Amino acid sequence: MTERPALPDERQPPGLRLAAALAALLVLTLPLMMGNRTPETLTASLLALTTVSLLAVLAASVSGPGRALPLGWLLFAGVMTVTVIAQVLPWPLLVALFGPYPDPIRAVAEVQPLSWSPDPGATLRGWAAFVALFGLAWLGYVLPRRLRYWIWLAVVASALFQAVYGVLALALGWESILGIWQRHNTTTIHGSFSNRNLFAAYMALTWPLAVAVWHVRGMPLLARLPAELKIAGSLVSASLIGAAMLASTSRLGAGAGLFGMLLMLILWSRHRQWVQGVSLWPAYLAAVATFVLALWYGVVPLAERALDTGVDDLRFEVFRVVLQDFPRAWFWHGVGLGGFEAAFKPYQPARVSDWWDYLHSDALQWLVEMGLVGVALLVSVLIAVWKNFRLNTERVALYAGLAALCLVSLADFSWHIPATQAVLALYLGTVLAPRQRKTARYRRKRRPEQR
Repeated sequence: MTERPALPDERQPPGLRLAAALAALLVLTLPLMMGNRTPETLTASLLALTTVSLLAVLAASVSGPGRALPLGWLLFAGVMTVTVIAQVLPWPLLVALFGPYPDPIRAVAEVQPLSWSPDPGATLRGWAAFVALFGLAWLGYVLPRRLRYWIWLAVVASALFQAVYGVLALALGWESILGIWQRHNTTTIHGSFSNRNLFAAYMALTWPLAVAVWHVRGMPLLARLPAELKIAGSLVSASLIGAAMLASTSRLGAGAGLFGMLLMLILWSRHRQWVQGVSLWPAYLAAVATFVLALWYGVVPLAERALDTGVDDLRFEVFRVVLQDFPRAWFWHGVGLGGFEAAFKPYQPARVSDWWDYLHSDALQWLVEMGLVGVALLVSVLIAVWKNFRLNTERVALYAGLAALCLVSLADFSWHIPATQAVLALYLGTVLAPRQRKTARYRRKRRPEQR
């Protein structure tokens, strides 16, 4: 299938422009819905994610031939879908072989489980989110570069709004989020997110792009700005987002963000090959300005929380229960997508209170829920990213953001938050895309007498 030539925005098919606009709208609105994690708000955000992403995919699909979707993508979706179907089928054999049910539950005839997954509704919701995110990743894969850049501008605008709103909420002592939800923590910055950890992870994911977007060639609205304005914009954007991230006092989020920025500097210097002009030093200036602003708004509290970190943290107790008390077989075949909460309840000790719908480790929860099939799917994504690895200013920022969020996944659940999921999917689809074939531009030569 032939690839679409690079065209100005106004000459792109209307379906592609609508798809890009819908993806940008999703990026801008989902973070505003993260102020409180209740069944109602989670359902609303999932509904928005699935509806808008599928409309965007439909709009892009009717625009004619584009870059062909590789067989690997179809195999990935097929394996994921077949596994989910097996997990929700009312098949006694699968329940007997793979069901995560303790012996006391199996012994009671009146409450015999019907499916492999202990919560088929959660499994189906997880699959619906997968379909939506697969569609967004496909958009990142097939959208022309110019249209994709508009989505990156929306991502950076969303991150800047979160940073500025968080700073204002803390400085002015606002007790609610957008006048709707009660703020759970009025002493730290967490934007319109329900807590500082989710906010800091979103900042870590988007921070590198906020620096790089000013220096990407052909970026709408920014490409023709003078170099001085690009440097100033990059400096201000990075300083605001980085300072807000550090002032959230999220230990893991702040550490992951700093790791991502360090990786970006390393990849950027490798991409540029040497430090000259505006190639690298604006990023160093942004890092310095970030720490200067963060000193004003919360590096000391962050340092104090980091020093207080210990193995007595409640999430480490949950990790211990999962790793020591869960049957070994569960890690081989999984308990079912979205089934962690139901599987954990029979093993939850009295000293571990609260509502543990997530494991606070996306990586470990993925292993518990999907087993070796999940590991194979994850490894296939990593291999595909490695095969398509190449450096340019856009991809450097995306790799850095993805690396930061991978670090967060070790001890938090940001991969389950729709606002973060949407950006993550768009990033992944973009870095999995092969190199675009450059189209030749022919210019009619004028005769000497016409010159």
